[in-house]
Amino acid sequence: MNAMRDVWEVKYKGHTIRVENTWGGEQLFVDGVLQDEQVGLRLSSRLYGNLKNEKGEMENIKVSIGSTFLKMQCRIFVADQLIYSTEME
Repeated sequence: MNAMRDVWEVKYKGHTIRVENTWGGEQLFVDGVLQDEQVGLRLSSRLYGNLKNEKGEMENIKVSIGSTFLKMQCRIFVADQLIYSTEME
């Protein structure tokens, strides 16, 4: 079995948001802390988390992962704003 593993990492206002996608599932880390996890192989998935902004307020994180033409795609939103997409690479 192929050791499929995709990792996307983005810096956002002093925070590190990292998304890992493997045969075993998907994980969302913020500053090294696991915030959400989906177990098992899926064609698409959503992960949710949060971070503290510079004002000390919590901002929601939403991650969408999906497959298009055998390529994994990832989009990361903070406070409903797209901050990362594999299409931006």
